[in-house]
Amino acid sequence: MLNYGTINILKKTKQMELQQIFETTKEQRVEFTHQLIERLNAGELDPLKTHLQVKALEDMLETLKANKDYKDAVLQAAVLNGKDFEYMSAKFNIREVGVKYDFSKCESPAYEEIMTEYNSAAKAKKDMEEFLKKVPHQGLDIINGVTGEVTRVYPPAKSSTTSVAVSLK
Repeated sequence: MLNYGTINILKKTKQMELQQIFETTKEQRVEFTHQLIERLNAGELDPLKTHLQVKALEDMLETLKANKDYKDAVLQAAVLNGKDFEYMSAKFNIREVGVKYDFSKCESPAYEEIMTEYNSAAKAKKDMEEFLKKVPHQGLDIINGVTGEVTRVYPPAKSSTTSVAVSLK
């Protein structure tokens, strides 16, 4: 008969196993992935359920990594080990990431002129792309207003991949 002590031991054992899944080498993670694919191919796993579980895990990881408390805790623990260190099966490095510059404060006339030209060209490019998307498959003759030259233009080549999207509730 199970008592509360036994149940707590079982819970701790399962929690430890779950943590150990993430404490692996690259080779072990690749092997785990291959085994998962083999089980899917053998019909041992439900592909939709597996995809849902992967999506849920991705969602949890994104939420965790975006959490300020989590980031602060990781940084504080890392600082205690120095700028570069190894821990378990990984190398850690404290560094600046996502560096951004705000050039609007520079008050450089040359930069402002370049940005005006850049934004104008970017808008013209976007407008042309939208136009070309609407060109029929057989093409469309365009007349150059300056030279009178006629050019046949065609829509852009379109490619896509069919995938299954999952929206978590």
